[in-house]
Amino acid sequence: MRVYKENINIGQTPMGNELSILKYTIDSGNPGKTIYIQSGTHGGEVTQWILHELFSYLQNNLKRGKLILVPNANPVSWLQRNYFSTNGKFDMYMGKDWNRNFPGDEQGSLGERIASVLFEQARHADFVLDLHTSRWSLPFAIYFNKEMKKYTEVFGLEYNQFIDTTIKTSYKNTVNVSLFAVGVPSLCIECGGHDAYEPENIELVKNGILRILKFFGLIDNAPIATAAEQQIFYDKTITYTASKGGLIRLAKKLGEYVQKGDVLYYYYDNNDLGNIQNIIAKHNGVVFKISPTHIYWTGDEVVQLIEQ
Repeated sequence: MRVYKENINIGQTPMGNELSILKYTIDSGNPGKTIYIQSGTHGGEVTQWILHELFSYLQNNLKRGKLILVPNANPVSWLQRNYFSTNGKFDMYMGKDWNRNFPGDEQGSLGERIASVLFEQARHADFVLDLHTSRWSLPFAIYFNKEMKKYTEVFGLEYNQFIDTTIKTSYKNTVNVSLFAVGVPSLCIECGGHDAYEPENIELVKNGILRILKFFGLIDNAPIATAAEQQIFYDKTITYTASKGGLIRLAKKLGEYVQKGDVLYYYYDNNDLGNIQNIIAKHNGVVFKISPTHIYWTGDEVVQLIEQ
């Protein structure tokens, strides 16, 4: 087995410093499929923990094919730092989500040029995984075409979301949807909370990747944890938003089951000290995603449930 490292140029800063994306190619030396995995499209979405563990594992267990890893797919988004926060979801120059530029344009904006470079790397693979994090959330897979459902079953997370791009059209220029247009199967994996180290979630996602690698024949008989006993497939969530600005404290934790009538969170009114309101759940479901803050403006998303 051999490991190759390559820096792919994507442009320059105003000071003339080179901007580049680092790509790893792990080659077993034997014929087989090519799997491409990228993370870090959005600065602050720390999924590289998984790639560190995966890389160590494959030193002894990659038997066939190639694995291409791009740990920091967008170095520009990681430079958008404010105090201790890396604010890399949106391009601060264009005001656009970095993952809405695909398939990219090599003569376009910087975001489109980065997307073009990444897309050119990914489109030649047999299968692609795009790793992200989502506020504070449980790990879940996202698939944008019903043909991709079989791969979510192989990946084996408990929660799996289908997004219909004919309804949610803003997803049409994501890397996954653009890859499907050229015949490359892929999944988006939300690996847990933003800017967090969550050992249990790291292990869940790493094992999902290993199941995919085994499915495509890159690894063989090495022991791998089984998929979730129950896999839930859904196409919508229930979102609770703040009716007024103020401070909010959650009453439920991630993964906790909520019944209609339970207290979901507490609202503290800063225009009326001592006034603390109980916000009641209107649905039965699982707490699936929460916003990583206690400070809310009117209309901010507070919590999402998967309705059950």
